[in-house]
Amino acid sequence: MKYNLKALLALSALLLLASAPFVGSETGAPDAAFDDITHIFFSAGCVDCWPYVEDVMIPTLQAQGLAEKPELHDYTVPDERQLLLQVADSIDLPRSIADSLYAFVPTENGTLVILGHVPPELITEVVNSPETPSKLVLWQPEMHHEPTEYRLWAWAGDVQVFAIDTPYEEALPKAIEAAGPLPISLANLGQLLPAVLITGLFDSVNPCAFAVILLLLAFLFTLRKSRSRILQLGFVYILMIFLVYFAIGLGLLRAVRFSSDPHFVARAGSWLLIGLGTINLIEYFFPKFPIKLHMPKFAGARTNELIKQATLPATIGAGLLVGLCTFPCSGGVYVSIITLLNAKTTMAWGLTYLGIYNVMFVLPLIVILLAAGNRATAKTWARWEREHALGIRLWYGIVMVLLGAGMLLWVIR
Repeated sequence: MKYNLKALLALSALLLLASAPFVGSETGAPDAAFDDITHIFFSAGCVDCWPYVEDVMIPTLQAQGLAEKPELHDYTVPDERQLLLQVADSIDLPRSIADSLYAFVPTENGTLVILGHVPPELITEVVNSPETPSKLVLWQPEMHHEPTEYRLWAWAGDVQVFAIDTPYEEALPKAIEAAGPLPISLANLGQLLPAVLITGLFDSVNPCAFAVILLLLAFLFTLRKSRSRILQLGFVYILMIFLVYFAIGLGLLRAVRFSSDPHFVARAGSWLLIGLGTINLIEYFFPKFPIKLHMPKFAGARTNELIKQATLPATIGAGLLVGLCTFPCSGGVYVSIITLLNAKTTMAWGLTYLGIYNVMFVLPLIVILLAAGNRATAKTWARWEREHALGIRLWYGIVMVLLGAGMLLWVIR
């Protein structure tokens, strides 16, 4: 038993270590040289960005003793995009504060973040003001016409919008004193926490993982295993699903962070959720429809073989297999919430939400494990699941469509 427990702990550690590159490469601070270098990011396809940077921004900053040797980056190049994300995360810049042009300017007081095409006189005013806080976003989004407004954000409250002729000394106190829930904040609790809790809980009732744990319990009771042994193997199975699903989420979160338009990716994720939900509905009404969101047959057969062995290594294997192969059942929900996290919060908060999501994902499995106290109950539940599998898929599809539509209408803006 001690050997098996050590093997389980070692396997868990390996899974977490395997996912560590996804975390470390995203959350690590940029090179220390960033402290002294102005980094400017824009797309090579932005025809207005280069003239503005060369003729307006850099001369204005250099006239104030800043940006002596600025580094320019094309964020459509993957490595440069990665650097942009690292620099933004190092100062906790919310992902939703975004524009076609970014300048991270080290100052004597801290960091000035310039977004968009800010008029040179406003840049000069901000740099020279003794009241400018240690971290400030100065934002002017208009590119092709005369600017009518500018925006300030001082890492507190809402982004504040001012008419372009509003003096900076008048606008700054309002930006500093801004308070209240942040629609584009670091945590974005009001929008994201309910979405994470609801989708994680809903995702857990996917037909794949739900059916397999009932089958596992029924079989263990058939073998007349002790209650403690059943709980041990059941928790091992659930832990493996948690670790695998969490590792998959880390990989997806890293992949979507390469996008230059996180809101577009979030919208695409929501449409994917709607599309996969529609496939579930089609399968209910047209059972012979060729596309089915099921665990692959070979994986189902192999899982059945493993759980019938009723050993710790076999249960670990079953949990790993189900964690990997449950993706066709519910991957749309997972992808949609990950693209939403990418668009609406920072990497650190994204990882926190990802952990919460996966806890909710396995919570009903834990409840089932604890509630199925005898052989008759386990067999009854397993039989009920088989008899109502198609109906579960119907409601699963309906909720997927509604969740995707809700994210498009009320969360992603």
